Amino acid sequence: MFQPFFFFLLFQGVILTVPADTFVSQLTKTTILIDVRTPEEFDEGHLSGAVNLSVTSIDFVNQINEFSKKGLIYVYCRSGKRSNRAANLMKADGFPMIIELEGGYLAWQITNSTAQ
Repeated sequence: MFQPFFFFLLFQGVILTVPADTFVSQLTKTTILIDVRTPEEFDEGHLSGAVNLSVTSIDFVNQINEFSKKGLIYVYCRSGKRSNRAANLMKADGFPMIIELEGGYLAWQITNSTAQ
């Protein structure tokens, strides 16, 4: 028989932080991929297919709620701090599964440059 605490955990959001190679290998054309950096940072370079929603924007929570709360959401920033903040806001708002890029866009750039 399941304990009440198990059910509590079951209905809480989950945040997984994964390395760049794992993160990128999971992306598809239908993946919801959110870059939470500023628009200026986004314009300097971003992952293909990413949508820019700055976590520092006062509208972040309203903007994120335009996405379905079913399925996975992938999120990243420059180094991992802002994406962690965004993931926690999303978790608190009822998103069930958030995948965060460990080390952010910087880690992706390093992984991408060493893979070539």
